[in-house]
Amino acid sequence: MRTIFDNAAGDPLIALLALLAAGVGLSHLLFRSRPLGRAVVRVVCLALLTVVLNRAGIVPYQPLQPTGAPVRDVVHAVLKIAWWLWAAWFVVGFLRVLFRVESRPHEGRLLHDLLAGVIYLTALLAIVRYVFDQPIEGMLATSGVIAIILGLALQSTLGDVFSGIVLSFSRPYRPGDWVNIEGATEGQVIEMNWRATLILTGRRDLAIVPNSSIAKAKIVNVSSPSGVHGVSVTIETESDTPPARCIELLQRAALNCRAILHTAEPVISVKSIKRTGTAYEVTFFIEELAAATGAQNEMLDLIYRHLASAGIDIAMASDENRRPADPHASASRTRSERVLDLVDILQPLTAHERSAIAAKLRSRLHDPGDSLVQPGTVVRSLFIVAEGVLAVAREDGDAGSEILRLGPGDYFGVIGVLAGAPSAVRISALTPATVYELTNEELGPVLEASPEASRKLSRSLARWQAAGKISSDAAPAAEATSTNQIGTWFDRHFHRHGLAAP
Repeated sequence: MRTIFDNAAGDPLIALLALLAAGVGLSHLLFRSRPLGRAVVRVVCLALLTVVLNRAGIVPYQPLQPTGAPVRDVVHAVLKIAWWLWAAWFVVGFLRVLFRVESRPHEGRLLHDLLAGVIYLTALLAIVRYVFDQPIEGMLATSGVIAIILGLALQSTLGDVFSGIVLSFSRPYRPGDWVNIEGATEGQVIEMNWRATLILTGRRDLAIVPNSSIAKAKIVNVSSPSGVHGVSVTIETESDTPPARCIELLQRAALNCRAILHTAEPVISVKSIKRTGTAYEVTFFIEELAAATGAQNEMLDLIYRHLASAGIDIAMASDENRRPADPHASASRTRSERVLDLVDILQPLTAHERSAIAAKLRSRLHDPGDSLVQPGTVVRSLFIVAEGVLAVAREDGDAGSEILRLGPGDYFGVIGVLAGAPSAVRISALTPATVYELTNEELGPVLEASPEASRKLSRSLARWQAAGKISSDAAPAAEATSTNQIGTWFDRHFHRHGLAAP
């Protein structure tokens, strides 16, 4: 026995095995939190082991030749096993880096895992064949039978796995894309794995859809080729209005909505004309599917405003549910009264009080391109938009940036009326527009009689100041407020009720 160990001690491969074991152990201790350092140590060990084995005449891909010394044979076998495992690890690591370089970490994960399994299995078979000198044909035959049994038992799971591989290759969607799966599941793709695709729905729920179901379903990727997505809404009006007039108002509502893309023209089509009403479909486009709900809500609100200000009613569902016509009531309401019903600061007032204000309004007509307010102008009246669309732009150097669009029921002139400050924005007409003017003298009694209306107007002042980047304590504002009747009343009103001035 001693002779055996003495003979083995003279083999340099034993010293190499001890050196490699020590190097691997030290690398785990020194580079525990540095995976790159451990990887470098492994590559160095693999290169050193390859050189030494070649010099010793040991070929890793040939059967191990016994030397007659058991200890030496064990050491040679361990070194060959280490070489095959390190070689497999090196190839798998190279593939991982390759997938990352191609910027496909999510899509390539399935393929990488599959190839890694094949590589490690190949290394295991090579160890059996070239280290233990055992035939692998029987193992392959046995593994084939076992694979058939497992395939039948795991048919559904394997279907998901292979479908995931197909989806990984074809890439109909990527993580981050918004997809619609067969009209049943819609949301943003979060992750793709071996079995399923994880989708975050619009309700912020996580839907886990099996890959096999997706592979057989109709997939609509709304993020490809661009993120532009079309949204359609249907509206039905009373049949006593010509379709051309309604189409014009729907186009203005689309122009009024800043949440939609105006680089792609909205499409308005007449779907049907019946005795109960005329149906229209409005298709508009947004930048991404996540904004669909907000854009749709804003669009429907603007459609209602433009139709209501024009005196066009929404149709009822059927003849049985239609409201009884009241021609006297309809004829008695003027357009100015319908518009004041849409103004939020006048909502606290009664219908009679709004009718009294409507009788005092003065109408002004503007053509497209007309400038209603210039920067630096002090507006002394409150103006209410009755028809059309206005653009509000802040002057930024040579070019102005649009910050707001106004439609029926919106108003401007709050800063000049309440603070006496000059306007920092330009307001111009995008379409033929009609605005109503309410002077300081007419607005003062309204605010005095309704504290709620004054509070809403003060909040509107804060919004306009933020939009125009105007400070409420600016010197021009303070100077003008001293001569402004409404501004003086406003300060007195807020002191009386213990409120902070806007």
